[in-house]
Amino acid sequence: EQGGRGAMGRIKDYFIEQGLGPKDIPVAFVFHEVISVAFAASTWVACYGIQPSATICRPLAKLPIAAKAAGAFEKALAFSDAKVGKMTWLKKVPIVKNAAPRRLTVSLAESLMFRGAIKPITFGGKLYLSYKFVQWTKTLGKEKEAEVDIKGGKKAKKRTACLSLALPMPGESRVSLA
Repeated sequence: EQGGRGAMGRIKDYFIEQGLGPKDIPVAFVFHEVISVAFAASTWVACYGIQPSATICRPLAKLPIAAKAAGAFEKALAFSDAKVGKMTWLKKVPIVKNAAPRRLTVSLAESLMFRGAIKPITFGGKLYLSYKFVQWTKTLGKEKEAEVDIKGGKKAKKRTACLSLALPMPGESRVSLA
């Protein structure tokens, strides 16, 4: 303990200093999961299209170890073909109903390997993006107190950028009658 404060107290203080509280956990969690699912789906789609085991790993097929592993690999593919063949609901999903079951399985395995290899980078990255997203959501709907000059010498409160692009300033009209 440091100065009578336990580890949990120091962690809590750190998050409070960063502007985060318990009420921010659901927003951060949902955003983290959304980007996780989006990343998983995009890597699966990319591996389905690129076929890393057939393109990038082709030179490795000439290694002696590849011949030894080929039998086990074929058994695993046969097992997965049988399992995927029993998934009748898969044929009802428009995106994958015309996809080759074996290629779906192999591309899933390739994407899992890729995501596992880069997990130390992506995990921290997703946490950081979640933190930035929570910070961003805290600024939504808040108008800056600064005032700006508008036509006729009037003053108006400055609005957030996304709204100012769509809405005219007070006393201004975007509709032209000319």
